[in-house]
This record gives sequence, structure tokens and C-alpha cells, in this order.
Amino acid sequence: MSDTTVGLIGLGILGRPVAEELLAAGLDLVVHDLRPEVLDGLVEMGATVASSSAAVGERCSVVCVLVQTADQCRAVVAEVVGAASPGTTVAVMATVTPEVVHELAAVAAPAGVDLIDAPLAGQGVDSVRDHSMWVLAGGDAEVVERLRPATDAFAGRLVHAGPLGAGATVKLAHNVMVYLGYLSALEAVELARAAGVADGLVREVTLASGTLSPQSQVWLDIYERRRLDPGDEAEQAAFRTYAALLDKDLRHALELAEGLGLELPGTRAMAGRGAATYAVEIGATDAPAEA
Repeated sequence: MSDTTVGLIGLGILGRPVAEELLAAGLDLVVHDLRPEVLDGLVEMGATVASSSAAVGERCSVVCVLVQTADQCRAVVAEVVGAASPGTTVAVMATVTPEVVHELAAVAAPAGVDLIDAPLAGQGVDSVRDHSMWVLAGGDAEVVERLRPATDAFAGRLVHAGPLGAGATVKLAHNVMVYLGYLSALEAVELARAAGVADGLVREVTLASGTLSPQSQVWLDIYERRRLDPGDEAEQAAFRTYAALLDKDLRHALELAEGLGLELPGTRAMAGRGAATYAVEIGATDAPAEA
């Protein structure tokens, strides 16, 4: 294990661009994903491809887990912990509940592996490319700092949100605001459209008044384009994934709220509306895959 080697497991929507930024920064990088096609070109850029999550854990001092679901995190963390040396840092960057984070940390602790939650908040790939992404870390402050050489390569800020699970909590709160912003924009433009108002006028007015957030503006542009042209099958597949992630994240937010005795009526209304939000049909096979 090298003190300067970073592992990255999950090379999908955000994982692939994060890998490219880590390599551009000159970091030694070991990557793994179950889908060989998402690894194309990374070796030529300087990455080492590992055959398993365990192989990543064996070789790296810091392992970033950028898969998409709690079950994927469980499987990956179990493999990494089984092979990692004591003192290895595992950063769970997936959007999961604080309860799952504590569960994973309990798996890591007996092996002397330090696990933190470190989900990402921003405007997707663009925030990785321009380094404006925020990393929301929960856990011991000293352990969080071990992540900084990696996050400095693709993020504008590494935030110590608080104890273990705090990063996951902030990320869920962030996504509640993001997705409810999408819902308000969707209902506003469809209300105006049904009443015969010219397309684009609501966007123009709400942008000028400051009502339309930058995040919702990006989504609204995509929605309006896809309403007229849903794109090819590759685009449809990508947006099915986005829709499934929306539904997953809001389910997690509702689970967290329920445990706190809190009712979130807006979140409950939006939960399950991923397909409508992204104008796709989601089948049983469209659950989120590795990131």
C-alpha cells in the first residue's frame, strides 16, 4: 500500500470524471468497476485497473466509493475492508442514509479501517470539471483530512459537516431542495403552457426575478429540450438512471425524516416522480447501477 495511492470504485456518472481529474492532478490512481466499458482509456491516462474491490483495498491508503445504492456500498465496503491494511481510509461518496453509514463504519472498525461519509454536492459533471463540487464529510476530523489530497483534485471545498453520518444528512437535505425546485419549475411551466402562455416566458421571468435557481435552470433547459426530442437510447438510458436516483434519494430522505419524527409533505409528494421529472419510462431493470 502506498501513502499516495487513491482508490476509486464506481466509474459512472460522477466516478469517471472524478477519475480523470485525479489523474490530471498527478495522483496515483487504482480504479475498479464491474463494467469494463467505463474503464476505457483510463490506463492510457495513467490509472491502474484492479480486478476487484478487494484489490483496490489491498493497494490503496484512501479508497473512494462512488457506487449508487446502499446494497452496492455494503458489498464494496465488505470486500475493501477484508483486504485493506489497518489505517486505510474509506470514503463513502454515495448518497445513502446516516444509518447505512454507521452500519458500514461498524463493518470497517474491527479491521482498523476508518470509514467516513463524503457525498458530493454540486451541479453534476460540470462541478467536477470546474472544481466547484463540494464534498460533505462526516466523521473524525483527522480522518476527513486524509481525503484532502484526493478532493483537492476535483472539488472546490471539503466540508467537515460533523460526526459520522452528518455528510449523508446534509446531502439528503441538499437533494430535497434540488428536487423540490425541479417540481416547482415543472408545475410552473406546465401551468403556463396549459393556459396558452408562450413557451420560455416563465423561464425568462423567473430567471430575471431570481426565483429560478441555477440548478433548476439547468434542469428546466433539459426538460424543455427532452419534451420535444427525448434523444437516442443512450440518452434515454442515462435519464432513466437519473430518474431512479431521484426516487432513491427522496426515499432515503423520507426514511431519515420518519426516524426523526418529522413529516416532509413536499418530499412525499415528489417521491416516485423521477420518471415524470425526466420524461422517461422506468422498468424493473432500471435500478441504479454502479456509479
